[in-house]
Amino acid sequence: MFFTQRSRLEIVSYRDTSGSSKRGNFKLQLNPISIQVSRETKNKDDKDAEGNATKSEATFQPATYTFKFTIDNSGAIGHLPMPADNITDAISKLEYMTVKPDDDTHKNPYVYMNWGTTFQEAYYGQVKSLKYKYTLFDINGDPLRAEVDMAVEEINEVFNGSRSFNSPDITRMPTVKDKDNIVKYSIDSYDDKRHYIRIAEINNLSSIRALKNGEEILLPPIKK
Repeated sequence: MFFTQRSRLEIVSYRDTSGSSKRGNFKLQLNPISIQVSRETKNKDDKDAEGNATKSEATFQPATYTFKFTIDNSGAIGHLPMPADNITDAISKLEYMTVKPDDDTHKNPYVYMNWGTTFQEAYYGQVKSLKYKYTLFDINGDPLRAEVDMAVEEINEVFNGSRSFNSPDITRMPTVKDKDNIVKYSIDSYDDKRHYIRIAEINNLSSIRALKNGEEILLPPIKK
């Protein structure tokens, strides 16, 4: 199988967009109950020397994906998503992976949402907001369940086609340039020219040179 599929959504956290410095993984116990996608356009006005608008063009804006899911430690659905003693510990680790700024870069982490085949097309970005509500408690008042809302906004490095995640386990969409071909992409991206056939299939290409300058080509994750 060419794709590395996940039956449960996994949040993978990185310090930056190099893909080389991982902060951790967080695999959900239960898949999200909903995913809301928000996209919008923004008008961009060109102006003449006097400052008058001469042309208005709509520009596509990065999407925001809002995931709703549950973390449970009541014993009803098994162990916590990652080594954690309790719900508050699990929430603390989720915050570290998604919204706590890095001490060196002073930026929020970058996240990759990995799930099944649909989400193999990869939603990368930074967590715009993380909200959680405790909904079940034990006799001592300690939380046993939390409902989480997490909004992930696509980042420019991904949205504009210049995906800079370098790991072969992450989907990228580079822009085709002169003399590019899928054998070259296979070698450069996966250190193995044999994947050019799969690249051609995914991108509906009739030959290894059927690429056009300025177009984007999809380079999906590979199974290690």
